[in-house]
Amino acid sequence: MLQISACAWALRTTPIQSLDRVRLAGFDTVDLRPDCWDGIEGEADISGRGLKLGCFGLLGGPLTGELSIDDITGDRAQPVVDYLCDVIDRAGTLGADRAYMITPSSYPDDDAQYLASIRSLADHASAAGLKLCLEPTPGRSLNDDAACLEFVRKTEHENVHVLVDFGHCLITGEVPSESIRNAGDRLGYVHLDDNHGVTDDHVALFDGVLKAPVIEDFLDTLVSLPYNGGVGIEFKITTPSPMSALVQARDFIRDWESRRGVPV
Repeated sequence: MLQISACAWALRTTPIQSLDRVRLAGFDTVDLRPDCWDGIEGEADISGRGLKLGCFGLLGGPLTGELSIDDITGDRAQPVVDYLCDVIDRAGTLGADRAYMITPSSYPDDDAQYLASIRSLADHASAAGLKLCLEPTPGRSLNDDAACLEFVRKTEHENVHVLVDFGHCLITGEVPSESIRNAGDRLGYVHLDDNHGVTDDHVALFDGVLKAPVIEDFLDTLVSLPYNGGVGIEFKITTPSPMSALVQARDFIRDWESRRGVPV
């Protein structure tokens, strides 16, 4: 049975209230990021509600000062790395075993600093007991899974992985099942959502371009891999009825598991 996690940043309630809502809806795993952790003091606030933390998003909201993720490739890289290391530490204390980050808006002409920054973050994540994942995003550098996987391998660091976002594949035209198969042991985490094939608008499953055979092929491939991570169901605050969308996506996967005879 797959570990299915609800991404808390889809909910408008306070972080503590969101944890309660996620548990009440029947989830046992939640994904967090810095814009939805205020008031969550420690792992006990999560585990005490019968939840565990899946994957932690390192970036949610603006960075400190005037920094941005784009600075990670240049002269101001160290303050960005320091900030992200602090977030990694917080994620570790909350019980996460993996974390992910998006890529800069453009790829640098000289990628030496970018590679050094990611290696440093991977070292820090490893020391904190977390896998570090990079999420390719349409319109940004490392636009798709293939480009991200190439960069991950270029780091030559065993703790740098790819986060494959199913919805992003619907935009880039990549086949989701091929993306996770190609990633192999570099597959660090998976996001599941739907969109209309143009922008990453995160609509409920099957409200966009997604067709059932595509996701079923994806799930068939996922359970055939030596992958021990979860599936983050990711929606946005702008998603209509995000909690209903989270539950619908989870129930679709559980029904698929039942029909396929996936072991509990």
